[in-house]
Amino acid sequence: MFTLKAFILYCLINIFNNIVCLEYSLFLVTLIMQITAGGIACFKCYASQSGHEKTDLLCSHFDGSPRFQVYCPSSTLCGKRTIYSKFKTPMITTVERDCAPQKRTVLTYSDNKWQNREEIVTSAYKEGCFIGEDRGAPAGPSEYCFCGHHLCNSSEPTKTINMSYIFILITVLLFATLL
Repeated sequence: MFTLKAFILYCLINIFNNIVCLEYSLFLVTLIMQITAGGIACFKCYASQSGHEKTDLLCSHFDGSPRFQVYCPSSTLCGKRTIYSKFKTPMITTVERDCAPQKRTVLTYSDNKWQNREEIVTSAYKEGCFIGEDRGAPAGPSEYCFCGHHLCNSSEPTKTINMSYIFILITVLLFATLL
């Protein structure tokens, strides 16, 4: 099996053997799509340590490193919540990052017994940001942002490009220049 570097080098050296390169590219694209179909990788951190046993995952220490990365098998979106607080000091902004809560457990009757069935509610949230319900807090409601690409909840809301799309684009450009 080729690594990605070996594959690109192989395609560049064997310009006349484009069929093998095309088949391998389609295999890799299919593999990537299957891997990404079952969940999403997100950043996870807490606004404060009270109530959380993992105090090393504070958003105040967030640096985008792998220790903040989690796999979310029951989500199709990553989430980021920006919380605004105002006490006797100026406005304080804190952030929480996590998988979007999309898992729902439904009680079903099958084979003469009741069973819990888990399902992912993909319509629970839309990609983008919105302001939460105003409940009279002095600093106003929180802002919620949801995004559907791996590790997209790292910083300010921006349009992100999935690495799969970048790979597909590079592959297409490579073959366009080789033909």
